Amino acid sequence: MSKHPTSNIATSLFVVVSISLPVGLTVMLAVLGMPLWIFLVAGLLALFVSLNLLGRWGTRQVQNRIGSRAATQKEFPQLHNAIDGLCLSHGIEAPDLSVLDSSAINIAVTSNGSKNILTVTTGTLKNLGAVELEAMLAQALVRTQEPSIGQETRKSFWVSLPIFRYFLRNTVETEEVLLLDQKSVALTRFPPGLMNAIEISDQIGTFIEGATSTSHLWLLDPTAQLATSGHPSASLRCAALSEL
Repeated sequence: MSKHPTSNIATSLFVVVSISLPVGLTVMLAVLGMPLWIFLVAGLLALFVSLNLLGRWGTRQVQNRIGSRAATQKEFPQLHNAIDGLCLSHGIEAPDLSVLDSSAINIAVTSNGSKNILTVTTGTLKNLGAVELEAMLAQALVRTQEPSIGQETRKSFWVSLPIFRYFLRNTVETEEVLLLDQKSVALTRFPPGLMNAIEISDQIGTFIEGATSTSHLWLLDPTAQLATSGHPSASLRCAALSEL
């Protein structure tokens, strides 16, 4: 059973309305006797606008599906202090922070079009030391700087829809992950910090329930299925970091 039935119903209704409106417009123009090219162009334009609006709305639904809550300064001072320090030191715009109640160690990076959002599991905050936490957060911040983060968040929404999941796949490229590891180490200048974080995560676990459609948005494999998720193994990432 879905963890978010209300969200699923709202999404389904929004999809139906978004697709029905341009179809209805096209039929209406045809009934009114408009030239073929006019109602074809109008229908395609209406469909494009509807799908674009649906995609923008969908990015907000992705965060709802993750199921996180706001991370306040009062409740999570360590998280806010670490993020503020990294952002101030490197001139990075601070993202919104949320937490997911999970014993796993993992961080998701999403964008709603106007603001980047980091979702940190409570297991990450509980099990990582200050150095390891900073290393993980540094990589998450590096990801917020990638131009594709908004597109990847929207893709996660489309993948969650039955009609699109057969045509779209979440992909994680090993070389891109290893490159992001290198970029994040450039912020902390301490490769062992990220290596230790990855090793601890591998021991404790990185599985996030219901993360199939958002698997490419997490720093570590949230599906416990490396063979299909595309995430590189902890040993491969640590081996690459040890050469820096």
